[in-house]
Amino acid sequence: MILSRYFAREIFITMFAVAGIVLVISMGWRFSGYLENAAAGLMSREVLFAVMAYRLPGFLELIIPVSFFLSIMLVHGRMHVDSEMIVLHACGMSTWRLIQMTLLTALAVMIMTAMISLWLKPMAEQRVETLLRDQHNLTEFDTLIPGRFQTLTSGKRVTYTEGISDEGELARVFINDYKEAADNEPREAVTVIADSGKTQVDGAGRRFLVLNNGRRYQGKPGEKNYQSIEYEEYGQLIVSGAFIQGKKRRTAIPTSELFGATDAKAVSELHWRVGVVLLIPVIALLAIPLARVNPRQGRFTRLVPAMILCFVYILALSGARTALEKGDIPLDLGLWWVHGIALGTTFLMYRLEWMGEKLNNLPMLFR
Repeated sequence: MILSRYFAREIFITMFAVAGIVLVISMGWRFSGYLENAAAGLMSREVLFAVMAYRLPGFLELIIPVSFFLSIMLVHGRMHVDSEMIVLHACGMSTWRLIQMTLLTALAVMIMTAMISLWLKPMAEQRVETLLRDQHNLTEFDTLIPGRFQTLTSGKRVTYTEGISDEGELARVFINDYKEAADNEPREAVTVIADSGKTQVDGAGRRFLVLNNGRRYQGKPGEKNYQSIEYEEYGQLIVSGAFIQGKKRRTAIPTSELFGATDAKAVSELHWRVGVVLLIPVIALLAIPLARVNPRQGRFTRLVPAMILCFVYILALSGARTALEKGDIPLDLGLWWVHGIALGTTFLMYRLEWMGEKLNNLPMLFR
């Protein structure tokens, strides 16, 4: 019991440390992409951290299994280098006992990953879809950043404001709008400047941008017939981009709805979620013989080959998932064959290790 707690403590401490480092790096990279969208006016700053929080289960779905595999490699490798494994085997601990203790820790990781993959991730993806849908219904005036020129995705309008008050009033507004033109002809531009402005809603629920004390210029570059209008109040209808409600993404479908589904995308998603959970005991068994090193070799000797083997397993699952979705693999076969190959490879490694021990036990004459 003491030995089991010792193994579990060392593995979980290492796993959480590795997972924390990988999570910070991956989320930082993803957060930079959302910051670019916010800077371009495609997303309001208020939802950035909410979206990242809801994306967290999606990151952890694969980070936890890979970190668990790395922790077994590091902990078992250190114990081999420090001769702790030699002492434990000399005291009567068998390889089967080591497998039992490792699978016990794998069970806890499986429960954690199952909660993330089967429940938390789909629920969080539904929240992300709702947030992004609301962002599509915003106008560029809802995502304005003071002191920065912002371009719409269509590239036809550039908007700038020097400041925004707490009440939403804009100070020193600049709007440049381009109209469609025939080929090889200059586009007509409409430029509006104003000392202040704010949005208002009329009785029909339509939103208007009301500008005060400014000028409006309209014309084509290179031509002399520019229109120049000075105004005290100028209203412009704000048209929000229509968001087309599409089909729910498969990652946002609750797991309960995937059971019994016959659609290839739904079946592939279900097999992936279950496969991520089944991945854990397989890589745990795989890590035990891979982590067995000679004390003179060092604890990191087999780390790179082991990580390559682990990533090949994950990439095979991902590739089989894509093939299953496209119909290249029968739905009844699913992803089970990938786990079967991985288990066969693991069994082969134990078999070769057992044969090597038998050869070492033979007299020198028969080697």
